[in-house]
Parts: sequence; structure tokens; C-alpha cells
Amino acid sequence: MRAIRARRQERQEDLAAERGWSRPVVGDLENGRRRVTVADVIALCRALDVDLRELLRGVDDDGLRVLGLDRRRT
Repeated sequence: MRAIRARRQERQEDLAAERGWSRPVVGDLENGRRRVTVADVIALCRALDVDLRELLRGVDDDGLRVLGLDRRRT
């Protein structure tokens, strides 16, 4: 999430304002200190204009397997 936001040259404050969140919420999401709901994931994909695969880039293989998103699948 942080890398996508950085590529878009957005600050945490920008993303927070777009989503109606506070800046600390964005920071907590980026640092893994906040649980992410399905609604959060959908909102983030929309706000960052990316699909789920892009949002999950960098998640380890075990994490993807738990989600049923094996890297070997197309």
C-alpha cells in the first residue's frame, strides 16, 4: 500500500482525506497495526486505482495461500 501511494506521489494525508479516514489510520494500515476489513480492501483498491493483485504485491506465499490466492494460479 505504501509503495503504491508513493508511486502516485500521495501523502498519507491525501489518501486519508480521499477515504474519509484520519492520517493515523493510513499509517496504521501501512505498518500492519490495524486489521484490514474486506470493506477496507475494496476502498483501498478504489482509492489507489489498483486491483487486488497489485494491492497484495509483496505478500509472502503463505499469506497468499491462506487467502486462496496461490501465485501459481493465473
